[in-house]
Amino acid sequence: MKIQINPQLLNWAIERSMKSTDDLMSKFPNLENWKNETKSPTLRQLEEFAKATFTPVGMLFLKTPPEEVLPIDDFRTFQDDDFSRPSANLLDTIYASQQRQEWYQIYCRQNGFTKQSIVGKWTIKDKPEDVAKELCQIFSFHHKYSNWTNALSDRIALVEKQGILVMSSGVALGNTHRNLDLNEFRGFALSDEYAPVIFINAKDSVAARSFTLMHELAHIVIAQNGVSNTNSYNENGNNIEKWCDKVAAEILVPGQKFKQNYHYNLDKLDEDLPHFAKLFKVSTLVILGRIYDLGYLNERDFWRLFRAEKTRLVKILQQKKQNNGGNYYNTKPISVSKLFVKTITASTLEGNTLYRDAMQLLNIKSMKVFNNITEKMHPWSV
Repeated sequence: MKIQINPQLLNWAIERSMKSTDDLMSKFPNLENWKNETKSPTLRQLEEFAKATFTPVGMLFLKTPPEEVLPIDDFRTFQDDDFSRPSANLLDTIYASQQRQEWYQIYCRQNGFTKQSIVGKWTIKDKPEDVAKELCQIFSFHHKYSNWTNALSDRIALVEKQGILVMSSGVALGNTHRNLDLNEFRGFALSDEYAPVIFINAKDSVAARSFTLMHELAHIVIAQNGVSNTNSYNENGNNIEKWCDKVAAEILVPGQKFKQNYHYNLDKLDEDLPHFAKLFKVSTLVILGRIYDLGYLNERDFWRLFRAEKTRLVKILQQKKQNNGGNYYNTKPISVSKLFVKTITASTLEGNTLYRDAMQLLNIKSMKVFNNITEKMHPWSV
């Protein structure tokens, strides 16, 4: 049975999947014919096409492409229109995070958890330095780490210790063929009085992820949902993003401490940036921003140096081989939040959550894998 489909829907599905027609032609050799309506797909072919483009098959039967918008505020800025329409990967990542958040919120309410006191405690009218100082006290953030990886892991653990779910993955829904594009977004925040969520795009460098973590934390404390593509300082005029940048920078590199150790010398900038980035376990862009904050650089020179350094770091990141592998049982909890995994597996063991529901939320299809994850999180259950 042949299905008549509006070619606009085919193009829409291809675009949101961030694939090209050429990418799909090997599997669907008649794709161009479907698009020019000289041939029509069968129902089976259409279902396969929907699967390949991460599209709900029902949407392909609409008369015209739907207007998909982000379910949270969009704080991103782009130089062109490449990401004016959110990709399926970003949308599915947000939807999955919202589902986990909903489960955790219900769990917190049912178990008598108190509301998160930091959510909405401040506004962007508060001084970033004061907010950062208090957050460092609340979360016990410090700056003595042996390397960037340990720094990021510890910072995430300290945030989760306060009941905030931190999820970090470089792929959508655990599918290694669905890479999250770093150019589209670096992180997002889902504010909630009981179950706030921070998501970090793990395609970014380890050093940059620490900044994303703190930037999204700043969103949480002003109770502001939103997706961001910042990696240290924003060139746009959005006051919320600028405020969150300042809070994040002050948490990671306290201005007073930095000023005590730094002596400005433009000729030594190439040496100072990596030195202080290593000292505070942040990216060189954050250090450059701190130098600007202290008044050593005017705005024009700062953005000129910032763009040059950003371009250099992007090239380095592109040259590095992206590794989505590693130990599955170590990376899985990080991708959906260690706190969430530990909580939902415990609830399942106690009989309060169905195995089916827990596995769906964790995006695990094998009972064996689920049991192995559970045993890792709860050794006492073995």
